[in-house]
Amino acid sequence: MNEFKLIQTDQFPVYDLKITLKPCFRCNHNCWFCDEYNNSSSMWSKEDCDAVIDKLRDIPDTKQKLFFYFYGGEPTLSEHWEYLNYRILETFPDKELFLQTQTNLSIDKDRLIQFCESVKGSSIDICSSYHLGKQKVGDFIEKMEICDEYNMLGLCFFSTEIPKEEQFLHEFNLIADRFPDKLKVKFTEIDRLIDRRDVKGYEHLYDHEYLVGNDRGKSMEYRYFTKAYPELVDYFEEGWNFECGDEVKNYSTVKAEIIHRSFKYWKCECGKKNVVIDHTLTVYHCNDFCYKNILPTKLEDIDFKTYFDTNQRCLVDACYDGLDHTKYR
Repeated sequence: MNEFKLIQTDQFPVYDLKITLKPCFRCNHNCWFCDEYNNSSSMWSKEDCDAVIDKLRDIPDTKQKLFFYFYGGEPTLSEHWEYLNYRILETFPDKELFLQTQTNLSIDKDRLIQFCESVKGSSIDICSSYHLGKQKVGDFIEKMEICDEYNMLGLCFFSTEIPKEEQFLHEFNLIADRFPDKLKVKFTEIDRLIDRRDVKGYEHLYDHEYLVGNDRGKSMEYRYFTKAYPELVDYFEEGWNFECGDEVKNYSTVKAEIIHRSFKYWKCECGKKNVVIDHTLTVYHCNDFCYKNILPTKLEDIDFKTYFDTNQRCLVDACYDGLDHTKYR
């Protein structure tokens, strides 16, 4: 495999630059399998939001299609989430904008309606993550319906949990009945699952060679659910299919087959088409660099006129969030 490339579809925006904003790294769901949050971390003030937008004014004119991606933790825990959306829309009127928020939809319904009403007609997409036991499925569907009413409903990524298999099937099907084209399955990964004594409900599967795999159970959820319910393949995210050499593989399969660990020292397009600004106002070339604290730069020291001049050499052991950027040897 000499190149790894996203197959472009209308499910994923075409962009010159993807800008990931993380005004909040806290989360109110505290899922046991997730480490993408820190509830003691700081959040952006209104002044921080203004500093970010002012810096982004220096984005080169060659970047005309801008994809703003709100990520966390849970970005709507920031009281300035709406304000950031408003500032972006007013600051870049001559750009082709696509604004997307990845949220667990714990947001209050009235707040959601007010936001949708205030930005209706804009290219805004609200993607959701459904986690079992965190809110009533009926309430979740009602908020999806609000987003749909304003033409802002993005995809819904439904996490799996083998110990809650019956609940998963019931609630997954409820959302599938209402929004079959928006629902996507997201197989939970648990690093070194079979070595962890604090995780219960999987022990009866540890003697199953196929399910344990060669990753110590990390992708057991993928192997279990695709074997038990092969129809779940229909809920893979088609917008995240990739050319892997001569083969086409979905994101879920890429991770389960550990292909995402194959790119260290490859050139990556993220250097020219991506930037991440985290909750501490530190800037990175990609979200994986952010988690590994690779090449951090304080926002105040950034010159966005030159930041996107060259491709980056991949320095992470496993690429997760930057897979949409073309990589090559």
